[in-house]
Amino acid sequence: MEVVVGPVSALSMGAFATFARATLEGAGPGADVPSDAARAFFGYIDEWEAGASVGGDVTWRTEAEPEVVEYLVYAFWRLAKEVNDDAGLAPVVPDEAASFYWLLVGGLLTAMEEAGGSHAEFASNLREFWPGDHEIP
Repeated sequence: MEVVVGPVSALSMGAFATFARATLEGAGPGADVPSDAARAFFGYIDEWEAGASVGGDVTWRTEAEPEVVEYLVYAFWRLAKEVNDDAGLAPVVPDEAASFYWLLVGGLLTAMEEAGGSHAEFASNLREFWPGDHEIP
């Protein structure tokens, strides 16, 4: 399955990469991410940092098996939920990172929906309950 995010500002991609790395390396909920998911997340963060260095508007693409995407999206959702729950009403994702974050969430869920079957059902459910006060693109 292909996941496509963008076009989006390279600055937003870089800001989200910085935020995500700090979250995963912190002592909070990021420390609870399973090690295999964390390794995958760090690999993507490396790609986003490299993409952000280009400047302008960028589009990030990746290919992965639907089962892998579903596993990583579930780990991402759990992390987002825990971070949001810990923050209460305070904003979580920095403003400069928000456009990439929401496009990333939307791109992941859309790719799963397009895969069909149980992946689509799972994505549809997550789309309804993704933490944060924002409509997912």
